[in-house]
Parts: sequence; C-alpha cells; structure tokens
Amino acid sequence: MRLLTSGPSALLLIASLTLATPAHAASPEPATRAAAAQAITIAVKSDVVLRGKKVVITGAVKGKKISRVSLQQKRPGSKWKTQATAKVKANGTYKLKDKTTKAVTRKYRVVSVTGPKTKSAKVKVGVYEWRDLTKQGVRHRDGWGTSKSATINGVPYSPAFIGYQWNGTTTGLIDFNVARECIQLRARFGIGDNSDLAGRATISVLSDDAPVYSGSFGLTQSEYTTIALGSPFRVGISYTVENTGGSETPPGAIAVAAQPEILCTSAK
Repeated sequence: MRLLTSGPSALLLIASLTLATPAHAASPEPATRAAAAQAITIAVKSDVVLRGKKVVITGAVKGKKISRVSLQQKRPGSKWKTQATAKVKANGTYKLKDKTTKAVTRKYRVVSVTGPKTKSAKVKVGVYEWRDLTKQGVRHRDGWGTSKSATINGVPYSPAFIGYQWNGTTTGLIDFNVARECIQLRARFGIGDNSDLAGRATISVLSDDAPVYSGSFGLTQSEYTTIALGSPFRVGISYTVENTGGSETPPGAIAVAAQPEILCTSAK
C-alpha cells in the first residue's frame, strides 16, 4: 500500500478522515456534577432590618452529603466573612441568623462546611437606623431655624426645626441630599405656642420634590407621624403659614417639625 504524504490527494484524505471522526460533547467534570447535585437555596426573611436586630436566612440543601452550612457576609470594600454556622436538618432545611451592629448595606451567601464545596446565590440586605435629622448636612435652608426645643400645646419637644417669618415671608423650605439611602421620616408636625390664635401652618414632606405628606395645624394642634419616602435622592420639609381670620397683616404662625428623624442605611 502506498501512503500519500504530500500534495492535493493527501489533503483530501486528511479532510475526509476528520469529517468521519464522530464529535463528542464535553461532559461536566465530576466536581461540577457533585456541586449541582448539592445545590443550596437561600431566602431572607426581610431585606430591611433595623440595626441591632437579626438578619434571618433560611433555605434548603439538595442532597445528603452536606450536613453543615455557614452564613457569610460581605460589606462594601471587604471580603466574605463567616457569621454563623448551623446543622442541616433531616428534611434538608437550615436556618441561620446574624445580629447586626452597623447600619450598612451588605450581601449574604450560604456555603457548605461538609461534603462537596458549593454555595448559594447572594442576597442583599439593608440595615437601617434612625438618625437625628437636625444633625444631618443641609443642602438648602430658607425660613427654617434649628432650635434645642419647641413647645406645642404646653409640651416641650427637643430638638426641632422652627419656621420663622422675615420681612413678611409666609413660606419656608429645608432639604437634604440623602443619596437614596433613606426610606422613612418621622416627626411631630404642628404649630408653636407663640403663634397667633388665627394663625395656621401647613407643613409638607417632599421626596424628590414630590409631596408624600401634608398636614394643616392651628394653635395647640400637632401630629406625630412616620412617612414612607420611597428611595429618594433628596428629602425636604416645607411650610406655608396664613391668617385664617382674613387679616392682611403678616401671619403670626410658627411652623414646627419637632424631633425629626430619618431612617437610613449606608453603602459604605
């Protein structure tokens, strides 16, 4: 038999042999197949948690070789750290908890401690805390002052934003850039005891300039309320004052936002 070592005939022979060779799909490596068989599911009870409370993570393990799992946490700019370890129950489920100490958004995952190495998907949790709004950086202030205390219906409240009228002004606005890290605001809104009997104040809370709360108050009246903000870049408090008796003189009404607090997390 004569072998073809060069020329067009040799090339045709090599091509035909290549086409005749059956193709085989690549099969998963044993370690990959084992990890898929031992998949870990994950769910968080609430993705909004107050600082000091616990994050609760539950899920299940597919397979019987993983008997223990650990909860890992990752904050911005840090590495994954183990927070807790738990046994997998006979029915394949687990429950893990992490007590929060800092109002920072973080991610969690669950990884196997025994058996094949595998891990769950990641879940994001925002840890929030109430902050004194009078101590936050102000972007814009007009018609609002900050006071150590304000009195409404004979009761002092501390601290407070107090509206003031200068040269007959009847409106005021104070706002803050919160960079989408704050979701609620709470305060006692009302009118100060040094206001005129006919004075009235309407106070509004703005979330990216959209009103999310409005209340109107006469002398001795107030309301303590918690307001959902959504996830705004900017939060503001505005007021308008008037004389309900129809007097043309500047209204003697003192708008008050007492004990204002804002519920925020941090991305850092």
